[in-house]
Parts: sequence; C-alpha cells; structure tokens
Amino acid sequence: MSDGREKAQPKALYLLFMTELWERFGFFTLVSIFAFYLVERLKVERDEAFLIFSTFVSFSYLSTVVGGVMADRVLGFGRAILAGAASIAAGYLLLGLGGEGWLYLALGFLAVGNGLFKGNVSALLGRFYADEDPRRAPGFTLFYIGINVGVLAGSLLAGVVAEAYGYGWAFTIAGLGKLIALATYLMGRRLVRQHDGPPAGQERPRRALGLTGVALLIAVGLSALLLSRLSLAGWVLAALGLGMAGSYLVVILRQERAVRNRLLVHLALAFFSIVFWTIYQQYAISVTLFAQQDVDREIMGWVMPSSSTASFGALALLLLSPLVTLLWPWLERRGILVGDLARYCLGLVWLGLAYLLLSLVVDASSSAAKASMLWILLFYGLLGLGEIFLAPLGLALTTRLAPKHLAGYAMGMWFFAVAAAVYLAGVLAVPQGTAGEPKLTVYEADFLLYGLGGLGAALLLLLALPWLHRPLREEEEVKQAR
Repeated sequence: MSDGREKAQPKALYLLFMTELWERFGFFTLVSIFAFYLVERLKVERDEAFLIFSTFVSFSYLSTVVGGVMADRVLGFGRAILAGAASIAAGYLLLGLGGEGWLYLALGFLAVGNGLFKGNVSALLGRFYADEDPRRAPGFTLFYIGINVGVLAGSLLAGVVAEAYGYGWAFTIAGLGKLIALATYLMGRRLVRQHDGPPAGQERPRRALGLTGVALLIAVGLSALLLSRLSLAGWVLAALGLGMAGSYLVVILRQERAVRNRLLVHLALAFFSIVFWTIYQQYAISVTLFAQQDVDREIMGWVMPSSSTASFGALALLLLSPLVTLLWPWLERRGILVGDLARYCLGLVWLGLAYLLLSLVVDASSSAAKASMLWILLFYGLLGLGEIFLAPLGLALTTRLAPKHLAGYAMGMWFFAVAAAVYLAGVLAVPQGTAGEPKLTVYEADFLLYGLGGLGAALLLLLALPWLHRPLREEEEVKQAR
C-alpha cells in the first residue's frame, strides 16, 4: 500500500509552475497584440504582419532545439533557464522602452531567450519523475494549468492596456512579468538543485561559458537580421528545420533498439503535433481577425478588444482541465481505460470539431449581422479540450520516451514541431478579403478545411496506434521481467 507522501507531487513542480506562469504571462502579453501593433502602429500590410508574427514565433520555438542541446552538453538546465530569462526580459524592455526602432533587435533577444528557457523548464521538471511514475501525467497537467493562468492574464490584459495606455506600456508589462519569472526561479532554486546543475565535466566551464555567451550574442544579431528579411528567413527556417529533423533521426538510429523505438514513437507524435498546432494557431491569426470583423464583441456597453478574445482559450483550459483530470480515474473505476496515445488522438478530434463549428457559424450568419460572442466561447471550449488532451500529454510523453542524456534535445525537437506549425499557420492564414466580399469566400471554406484536417489527422493516428503502442508495451514487459 502506498502512503500519501508517495502520491504527493515533487516540490520542484510548484516552483517551475510559477516560473512558467510568469514567462507565459509575458509571452502572451506580446503575441496577443503583436500583429495589431505591426498593422496599427507600424502600418505594416496585414498579410506581411501575419508573416512577421509567424516567423518570429517560429524562430522562438525552433531555437529550443539548440537551447536543449546547450543545456545537455554545456550549461545545464539552471544556467540555460536563467540566461534565457535575462535575454527575454531584455527583448520585452527594448520593445517597451526603446520603441519601434529596436523592433528586430528586441525580437532577436526574445527568440534566442525563448530557446534557452522554454523547453528546458519542461525537461527539468521531467527529471523529478521516474520512467513509470504515475504522477507524471497529472503533474504535467498541473504544470500546464500554470501555463494557462499566465496565458489568460497576459492575453486579457494586453489588449486592454494597449488600448488605454499604448503598446509601449503593454510590452513593458511583459518585461516585468519575465523579471518576476527570473526572480521566482532564483528564490526557489534550492528545490531543483539536484537536477539543474551543469553536466559532468562542465562544473566550471569558464571558457565554454565565455564562448557560449559570444555565440548567443551572435545568434541574437543573426536572428534580428533574418527577421527583418522575411523571404530569406523562410528559406533559413526550412533549411534549419530539415537539418534538425535529419540530425535527430540520425541520433535516433544510433541508439540501442529499445531507446530507438521509443524515440521513433516520439518522432511520430511530433509529426501529429505539427498538424495540431498548425490548425490550432489559426486562433491567433484567422479567428482573431474574424472576431474583429464579424463578431459582436459588445458586453454591457463595453466593446472587448478583438485581441482579448484569445483569452477565452486559456479560460476554457482553466475551467476544463480539472474536470478532464478527474475524468480518467472516474472512467478507470468503471473499467474503461483510455491510454495516453488514445487521449492524444482525441485531442485532434476536439480540434477538428472546433473549426467545423466555426465554419457552421459563418455559414449561418448573414452578411449583414455579426455572429454572437457565445459561438466564439463555444469554439474556444472545444479548442481548449483539444489542447488539454494533447499538449500536456505531449510534454509528459517527451520526458518519458527520451533517455536522460537526450532529454533537452528531445524537448527541443518537440518545440521544433511547434515552430514549424506556427510558420505554416502564418502561411495558411485566412486572407483579409475585400470590402463587400462574402464571408463564405473569406472564412467558411478555410475553417471547414481546418476542421477536416484535424479529423483526418485523428483518423491517421488511430490507424497507427497498434504500431506506436508496441515499443511502450515492450518497455513495460522488460521492466516487469526484472
């Protein structure tokens, strides 16, 4: 019989929960208004603004692969997280206090800093669970709730502050959020000391740290340069993406059979996550534009900024996550077992249903009348269910499937999938359309395709489940034999 202490989550979870909460607060304060900042303040064409937005976010997630390798080989998780937090804070403050003249340099600091910070917080948390620890999935679900508290606060506050006081204040608040994340980690670092140190042989890597610092500054400059040249950035993203995917496959094939098979499952799940996030990210582009143009956003005389409607997604996650967490034990007590990979598949189903609903809303709305906000709330409810089923589970499975010496690399590859998806989302975003053009032409067909794409990916994953389950079953059989 297990006691209560065995069921308790590690204390490190609560530190990393708060650290990630404040980091996501800053990030979503930025991204929820960034496209509007480009269009309204800098007078950038809307299609180009979407591409700048998606390219920046892609760089931010793509850099997590390099950040993960640096944590595994040179810095350790702690130093990578601290350096990333400092770089991100500098980027936000440059945007807020320096203004538009510092735009691309600020984005460079943000992209590089995110690479060092984002994946390594999740990988560090994974170190506090044994391979078959039943606390892992609930722990990452709780961790994901912290993420969405930050998302809700940042995306809701950003539009209100930007509208009332200007974009500079909103970006400055994002920077303050990141500084709070940095202070939180420093104050509680004793709780993660056992796993956040540098790798063996790098306890005093002065030369390595110096070279790393120079490399990071060069990376900031190169990122700023590329983000200011979108066509070149697209080619570089494609080349880096193919190179990183190829190198990861080479690393996988060099592992022993059991590890290789688990990492191939991880690679397959990363592919399906690209499909998921490509469609999902349309909420920040196409759906936000739809809310701005064709949704009645008036609430008791107050018109909600269209950028703030994105906060409904985080609100749905916060409300539904506890219910979903309770759902699995409730089903198990009734003899219904839903495996991790099946839950992952259900995430794609909810995603597809969300966009199918939105296509029906557009079809049912007349060209003269705006859609009710209630439909947007329901859309975000379905979208939130998809994210709850897939995203925290993806993080948990990454830390389970990857061996310890590749933990940071594997987590970086997980976020590389997000990077690829975000860029594709910007390319596939619904165009603005022209005055008087029917909404059917602009939105309905695209939302319908997004919905069918999600359901089609779910069906493909369902067909692949027997193959994907095999390495996990073999791993369990080996451990039982021991």
